[in-house]
Amino acid sequence: MKKTSRFSPFLLIIIGTVFVGISLYAGAVIIDFRGEPGPSKVTLYWSTLSEVNCKGFQIERGLSKTDFDKVDFLKGAGNSSTRRNYEFIDKTVYKPETTRTFYYRLKIINIDESESNYSEIVAVTPAISGARYTWGSIKAIFR
Repeated sequence: MKKTSRFSPFLLIIIGTVFVGISLYAGAVIIDFRGEPGPSKVTLYWSTLSEVNCKGFQIERGLSKTDFDKVDFLKGAGNSSTRRNYEFIDKTVYKPETTRTFYYRLKIINIDESESNYSEIVAVTPAISGARYTWGSIKAIFR
């Protein structure tokens, strides 16, 4: 019987009682991808342990876990073997209902413009200020 080996894109490292998830992608090793809600904004944080021919990160947002649109692009380090921290603030979130959850993911873009896999999906529910909510509603009337 022939044995086949499988490569898992997710490693789980146990350090004492702390679990650290590491995701391996073609151009980067991403750790700690998370989102934090703020007043009328969402801040995304992620770190890489290494980057190889990584042009950058395309940030995508969706209202579900299946449909995403490009929000922005952040330049990567290219090649790095040290930890690098990234931050992106999404100030374009509006809350048309009482609660709205936004889903974010990263797409790693390589220097040769080829795309890698997507990161894990992060769900964030921001707190939208009443003034911003009202202004968003007024703008929608005139569209």
